[in-house]
Amino acid sequence: MSHNRIYQINTKPISEDDYICDSSFLDHPFVWSITDGISDNCDRSEDIVALRSLLTRTKAAKFDDESDSFMIQQNGKEAYFAKAYEAYVTEREKTMSTSLTEFASGSRFAESMRLMSNAFNEERGCYVSSSEGELVTLDEFIRFAEVGVRYFIGGTLDYHS
Repeated sequence: MSHNRIYQINTKPISEDDYICDSSFLDHPFVWSITDGISDNCDRSEDIVALRSLLTRTKAAKFDDESDSFMIQQNGKEAYFAKAYEAYVTEREKTMSTSLTEFASGSRFAESMRLMSNAFNEERGCYVSSSEGELVTLDEFIRFAEVGVRYFIGGTLDYHS
């Protein structure tokens, strides 16, 4: 079990009064399917530093510290997913050599399928909450984010998975 973050992200600045809080998700399906608890007892500044570190280390985004915002860079999506893609390809190659017996028993094949799925969309990693309260994985957010659009960070929450 580990702790991870939910980041509130929008294309417009978010006032502190409108930051997400744990009570926003009391009846959300996420609570029952992914986590056993959400808490707003976390340090927003540290959480933003962690997100900045991840997205700049992978060269996916450029941050503006003044406004707690970032923009996905040209080729940023490819840069962000490069390592995950390598993991996906490695596991795909393993499944290509799976025999009927291995497929039928499921053991090695099932593990490769799980690893490929995680490489494509890490469901136990960070999440993004939209202005409508929809939760998507950070991977999904990056895939559908628009290059060159400024994204503002609002509140952050901790979740336990």
